[in-house]
Amino acid sequence: MSFKRLVLAALSVVVAALITVSLLGSYLEPQTQGQINLSQTNLSLQAREWQGLGDADVGDRLLGDLQGAIKAYERVLQTPTPQNQPLRLQLGLLYAETGQGDRALKTWRFLIQEGQGATRSTAEVLLSLWSEPPQLLPEAEPLIKNTLHGWFRDRALERLYELQQRSDALMALASAEQNRAKAAFYRLALLGATPLLGSLIGMVLWIVWIYQHLRRRHQGNPLPSLTPVTWSWETLWEGMVIWFALFFAISLMLMPLVRTLISQGLPLRSAMAQTLYALASYSIITAAGLGWLWYFLRPFGKRPWQWLRWQGGLGRALRWGVGGYFAALPLVLLSSLASQALLKNQGGGNPLLEIILQSRDYPTFALLYVMVALMAPFFEEILFRGFFFRSVQSYLPLGTAMGLTGVLFAIAHLNLADLLPLTVLGTVLSYIYWRSQNIGAAMILHSIWNSGSFLGLLLLSGGTEAGF
Repeated sequence: MSFKRLVLAALSVVVAALITVSLLGSYLEPQTQGQINLSQTNLSLQAREWQGLGDADVGDRLLGDLQGAIKAYERVLQTPTPQNQPLRLQLGLLYAETGQGDRALKTWRFLIQEGQGATRSTAEVLLSLWSEPPQLLPEAEPLIKNTLHGWFRDRALERLYELQQRSDALMALASAEQNRAKAAFYRLALLGATPLLGSLIGMVLWIVWIYQHLRRRHQGNPLPSLTPVTWSWETLWEGMVIWFALFFAISLMLMPLVRTLISQGLPLRSAMAQTLYALASYSIITAAGLGWLWYFLRPFGKRPWQWLRWQGGLGRALRWGVGGYFAALPLVLLSSLASQALLKNQGGGNPLLEIILQSRDYPTFALLYVMVALMAPFFEEILFRGFFFRSVQSYLPLGTAMGLTGVLFAIAHLNLADLLPLTVLGTVLSYIYWRSQNIGAAMILHSIWNSGSFLGLLLLSGGTEAGF
């Protein structure tokens, strides 16, 4: 074995070990999906207050009752983390609203002992409001307004104003809450109807595409494969192993070092700071990946724009990209449900989702959107579909090449929670690239998918505080 192959073999072992450790480590983390489900629960609580629904029983049937919200919070809090402490403030309010005063007081006392900063101070305020006899602490109102959001803030303020006997404030709060509740109901309706309608369109598309495949096969005119590449399996192996090595070197060594030097070891607390760090990391990873591919493929006389397929131009890319999005919806949604059931709220998730859920301002949203809807689809489709899938389909059966590309695409995201859904999505992306013969179609599908997820999170979470 040559020295080069020995180095590649050693590097492969290191990369495989890092991937394995990352995936196994993610199993010990709660799924980000749990936070997303809580955001939907919070929006449902807000929508239940809309008087346009009629009586409370209608709201319970459509949006779930308070006991269901309590169970959702208790499920997430089964895995205690420092980030989960503020959720106990909200769980205590749910206990109080369902007549479980003792459990509410016990929850807030725990936070007074274990919590820090605004969480601890707000727990003291809530404990004083629901104690017997109640007490009115100074700064209670600004603490409630700054720490709590949505339905929980309304319930705490309602209790405060009742004790203060401020009828005008109660009327203004009720009026504002009705406006927020109506908006929350329509957001929930949009979030529920869009995937359902999209999935129905997707199923129709799959029926049409399968019929076309069968018809062409019967006519002896199967769809063509992508033009085979001129490099070997070993070249493909070298390209992907070194890219993963660059990825880990940047994300585990270079960027943490830069972060330590800039922040002097202090954690990045604000959503904007975390977003800028993620954007800088991904920009460097993208530049390193594209630079490596350009350098790596020079001996074959190819530039990226020469080995990427763009057949049919933008029009074809749009048609297949949009159609591919609808086709992916039912498959990925079903695989996501299966993943949640198998992993039981464990398996981690994309860290960007947590940043989006915490964000409250337009500049942060804009930077996050650029990263997830523009940068990620552009680079990842060039790497996984343009290079990897294009290579393996030259040596393996087409279906096997699509599945293998989907698996590698999912593994590269380094969390078990997304492993099954992203394998399905990655396979569909490869299928769309093959059917369209246009890398732009895969990029557009990827961009629409990430955009839909991004906008859905904004509708569910704190994005509504910024006017979404």
